[in-house]
Amino acid sequence: MASALTFPLALTEFFDGLHVASVGFDLMENMRHSATQGGEVLVSDLGPRLWTFEVQVTTKHHADARKGEALARMLRQAGRPFFAYDKSAAYPAADPGGVILGSSTPTINTINSDNRRMRVQGLPAGYVLSRGDLLSFTYGLDPSRYALHEVITPVTADGSGLTPLFEVSPFIRPGAQAGAAVTFVKPFCKAVMIPGSYRPGLRRPAFTEGLSFAAIQTLR
Repeated sequence: MASALTFPLALTEFFDGLHVASVGFDLMENMRHSATQGGEVLVSDLGPRLWTFEVQVTTKHHADARKGEALARMLRQAGRPFFAYDKSAAYPAADPGGVILGSSTPTINTINSDNRRMRVQGLPAGYVLSRGDLLSFTYGLDPSRYALHEVITPVTADGSGLTPLFEVSPFIRPGAQAGAAVTFVKPFCKAVMIPGSYRPGLRRPAFTEGLSFAAIQTLR
């Protein structure tokens, strides 16, 4: 008897199997602004910045397309999140395929008090992190939460595999701790479908084309 799916839906269950024609990840702003009589623009944050993304799937044979569509339709309801990653940034820029990283097990060494900078240990000696690389880690308990960050200041690990402090975006949230495992290969976030964004594929004589949807990171 097949077991029921568990959520968040694992990468191997859904997102890995999507052959995308295009994917767009963005870190949305969540703020308001107002202007004073003197012409000064005042800006304030309203809440956490979350990753959003849109996916369009490649043209596929009908049978293959239906497999992805069935899961996507199943995810279009409350309580069914899934893990996802930016397929255009699945590896650090200086390490295509993650070959250099190999079996290394990097972890957070330090989180600076400004919650903008961190150090990572356990990398190969001389490992390079470039601006725009992504990383993820788990933090918090009951529930576990999943952080996805973008490298802002490029760094190179020293001979022991420890990086200098480097800045990431968004801010590192409360609950993140030294010792947490850091993912550089397919760094992921937990996401939910944005209601109304799903577009089913169009059936052609031999192929299905045009399946697309949008999703947003969720911290719970």
